Amino acid sequence: MKYNYKCDGIDGLVLIDEDYLNEIDDDLLAELDIFLDKDGKTELVYDFPNEEWKDVRKRETKKLLEFCNLGKMVIFLTKKDEDNCEINISDIKNDSNTYIDIKSGKLILVNASELIQCLVYPELEMEINLRIDNIDKGVYSVKYDGIKDIKLVKEITLVSDINNAIEL
Repeated sequence: MKYNYKCDGIDGLVLIDEDYLNEIDDDLLAELDIFLDKDGKTELVYDFPNEEWKDVRKRETKKLLEFCNLGKMVIFLTKKDEDNCEINISDIKNDSNTYIDIKSGKLILVNASELIQCLVYPELEMEINLRIDNIDKGVYSVKYDGIKDIKLVKEITLVSDINNAIEL
């Protein structure tokens, strides 16, 4: 399945089952906003005067990373547009420490900034990069080459060393 990713500066691509959108509260959205600002280039740095941004970012995104590493969301931080990206479901096993739990069978790929904006303002319609319905429910490992080529493989068990927040 093909999609395009258009980046508006500080952003990322989110993979998430639609059911988990209901679990994202204002605190997680604030943490996502901080996580996206890898280099401390936004006005958020002024909320933490006299602190190193890398320390703030590490401290202030713990719950977000826990949420991701439960398999509820995968974030790819990326700063450039990508056309002709592809995500596929494969049966070829892969070594990966990135996993996603497909709870409802409805996976969406959406820009992180769009996710934040639309969850803060629910009256807005979310512009989704790609919606995949009717995926078999279960846990999938995520193999990727940046965001250009993402493969999902249904897995039986999770590994313990999960990394679902990828800085490209």
